[in-house]
Amino acid sequence: MFQITPEHTKCSTICPCPASTEPFDRGQEIALAEERDVTRDSLRGASDGLLLAIREVSARERLKRTVEPGDPGFLPLARQVRIAAEAVLRMAQEEEKKAEERLGTSAGAGLPTIEASPTRSDLAGILEEWRAVERLLEAADPASPDSRLLMERFETLRDRYAQALAAHQADR
Repeated sequence: MFQITPEHTKCSTICPCPASTEPFDRGQEIALAEERDVTRDSLRGASDGLLLAIREVSARERLKRTVEPGDPGFLPLARQVRIAAEAVLRMAQEEEKKAEERLGTSAGAGLPTIEASPTRSDLAGILEEWRAVERLLEAADPASPDSRLLMERFETLRDRYAQALAAHQADR
């Protein structure tokens, strides 16, 4: 049985307590819980993707720094850095939009921090592999063929992560 505590003397939202001003609806409670899960997963996915995209900019910039500015390969690397940085900006704007949409809503209320939110299991494997490639990339000589192959693998994993996240959000 629900107990009213001193902190909980009057509800203005739908809840199972006797002080509620609205009739309790289990379906609405389930829908709200699902909406909170979607919100939590969406914010966590956006944040993880943003951190990885920032690392990509860093890896590309480190590679560019090893090439002489007069080298024909310098301009394409500079362009890649700019494109990756623009992607970071777009992702940050999308995350900001999601935050604005959730501000003051019941779906955003009471959620844990992004750091404390669990990574969805289907994304966790991709993130783990992506981070492993990132560590190898940091240890590799930026001008080596291995570094270029690792960067390609990094991009492939980034795209897989984005596709998995988009598919999950489309399912909701």
